[in-house]
Amino acid sequence: MLQKLAYLALIFLAVPCMVLAGMTLSPGLDAAFPWLLDLFGGRQTARTIHFIVATLLVLFVVVHVAMVLVSGAANNLRSMITGRYAIVPREDEP
Repeated sequence: MLQKLAYLALIFLAVPCMVLAGMTLSPGLDAAFPWLLDLFGGRQTARTIHFIVATLLVLFVVVHVAMVLVSGAANNLRSMITGRYAIVPREDEP
């Protein structure tokens, strides 16, 4: 459940926030979207929000890649392609 909420927050909150903050940073978009500066409270605030959200997205990807490497990259790759995840029993188990 928490994983689904994390992905939903990423898709529907973090990515749109980063895109809108990035659009606010562009002076060329002021004429088309003047409300963006008011929404973020200026370019400096938009720059800060854009940087924080971008950092969170990079950390999200780094954590996911680390989890794949720790849990076995070959097995995870095979399970993504074929749908089979091999569970190998340990030798010390009966």
